[in-house]
Amino acid sequence: MTSRVNYSYTPDDVDRAFNEIAEQLFDKTRDIDQSTNPTPKALIVAGVQGSGKTYLLENTLLKDPKYSNYVRLYLPEYRKKHPQYADMEGIGVLHAYQHTEQFTWALGAKIFQYAFANKYNFIMETALDSIDFAAFPMTAANDGYQFEVHLIGCKKEFAHLSTISRALKSLKDKALERFVDLSAIEASMANAQSILTAFESACLLVPGSEIIMYERGFGVLKDRTVVCHSRCDAPEQLTPQPINTRDGQVISPAENTVRIERTPILNVPCTYNNYATIVNAQIFTRDERGETLKECHLALSQVAEFAKHIPYAVYSDLYAYIVKYVFR
Repeated sequence: MTSRVNYSYTPDDVDRAFNEIAEQLFDKTRDIDQSTNPTPKALIVAGVQGSGKTYLLENTLLKDPKYSNYVRLYLPEYRKKHPQYADMEGIGVLHAYQHTEQFTWALGAKIFQYAFANKYNFIMETALDSIDFAAFPMTAANDGYQFEVHLIGCKKEFAHLSTISRALKSLKDKALERFVDLSAIEASMANAQSILTAFESACLLVPGSEIIMYERGFGVLKDRTVVCHSRCDAPEQLTPQPINTRDGQVISPAENTVRIERTPILNVPCTYNNYATIVNAQIFTRDERGETLKECHLALSQVAEFAKHIPYAVYSDLYAYIVKYVFR
């Protein structure tokens, strides 16, 4: 386990870090300066810790050049701007991640404030970990921002095991990550209704806004699959769109049982209900139980190498899952 050390930073340290990255970060063409489609845009990737937000963003979405003029509000290297980062890194990457969290939030808030005030397109990842986040979407929509929301739903056990695997990989690669308690994932799920309803309401205000929902899980779902896609073609309307399956087939809105649809008549928020159906489902089938057990044993096979960095709760959680899902 890592030692407990107190670190500090000042508002001047945050300002200094911002000034060091601002010129390159904001060296982008703003959509509001263009003659075609001059609406500022927000790309939102949402889901609890371990749902695969960053993977979706970096390995799929950002390969599309249309996002080249978007400002990223968070990158792991922003943590290295903490004035005492070198001291933290000497203890370990998990320690450095933990003790740069507040600084990174402060720096990210400053980046967001500048991007929003100057109507830059921006990219925001949210783990649904603060209920305060529910106030943001409508503020941005009322300021003219068009939303593209990518929402990843997964069962809490899958998300939790994914965070453990991610943290173990970070120890091996000496990358910045941390272990996440199951209680933190459950708290995010408790915030989901308020936050997702706020996003849905914001998408209703600005035509061109979209919501794309994915399911991710064990087995064939590990690489996620699109379950529904809706678009605002006119204010106060969200219209379901066709989606593509893994094998290239097209599912029409009429064939899809998962739908986010809003009209003046169908005027009830529905994004959260679809999300809740995914995340609250039980691990029931033999295949899912087997995949859960496999993930636990794979994680346990790696912990010995990094034992001094592993919280006791990780061992307890892994063995608890094995006891719960072992075949009987």
